Amino acid sequence: MIHLHIQPLDHIVGEAPAMKRRRLDEAQRAQLRSYQRRLIAQVTGKAVEQLQIEANEFGKPILKCPNTFQFNQSHSQHSYAMAISDEIAQIGVDVEDLQRQVRFEALAAHAFHPEEMHTWQALNYDRQFWFKVWTIKEAVLKAHGMGIRLSLNTLNTHAHPTWDFGMVEHELLGSFYYQNIITAHTMLTVAYPSTHLLQDIHWF
Repeated sequence: MIHLHIQPLDHIVGEAPAMKRRRLDEAQRAQLRSYQRRLIAQVTGKAVEQLQIEANEFGKPILKCPNTFQFNQSHSQHSYAMAISDEIAQIGVDVEDLQRQVRFEALAAHAFHPEEMHTWQALNYDRQFWFKVWTIKEAVLKAHGMGIRLSLNTLNTHAHPTWDFGMVEHELLGSFYYQNIITAHTMLTVAYPSTHLLQDIHWF
């Protein structure tokens, strides 16, 4: 099971960062860290003071205590998401605002696999499909732990216009399942190794 949480970012850190300044300031980052720890404590049953979070060699946060749980988080300009599980050691999540202004064609030319590009063009450059592909790539890379450290156009998500799940295989990463969740304003994808069955999602 994967415990999944999504919240408007301004409910956590106050006013969201301006369009030209997507990064949080120091005070907002502190608020987000505090919120993160409260969420982890809620799911694990540990006190906030007992939690130990470290970073791996690629900078991915790892829960050292309790080490039976692992988590991943993501935030966009307007949304925050966390995925946490006591069954899956490698988990990744990415969230994007569907109304975010992006240089869609330029980024797709750099990051999309030819098959993904063909499907996107056949869908008349559908915005929602673009975000589906993008969040799958980021969630898979975060689950693996590398971050964006390979050529994104070598990673074929096999994203389907209407299906909300699938599998990615890459010679450097291995094989990962992904699940897409679409809300009124966001595209969210959670990914984990395919050695696990497709997971039930528990919202908290």
